[in-house]
Amino acid sequence: MYKAHLFICTNAPENPAKCGHKNAEKLHAALKEKCSKMPWAKDVRINKSGCLGPCERGINAVLYPQNKWFHELKESDVDLLFAEVEKAIKADFA
Repeated sequence: MYKAHLFICTNAPENPAKCGHKNAEKLHAALKEKCSKMPWAKDVRINKSGCLGPCERGINAVLYPQNKWFHELKESDVDLLFAEVEKAIKADFA
């Protein structure tokens, strides 16, 4: 069982109004790579997802089971998401 599971919307890269068009794939790949190097990597899963709903506020992501939502993300928000994932993992061990 994962301690944290982050879903990043990569829906519809061909549509400028959707998350996938806003470099969501690059954000996903960079975060997955960064997390894979951590000792807690087996405790987290970083997934692409379909539409999470608020397309006008994309790139969108959600962290479970913490139910923490992120909106208006950019490719450069890798460190922000990494910090949130790490915080979730460490909170589970506290």
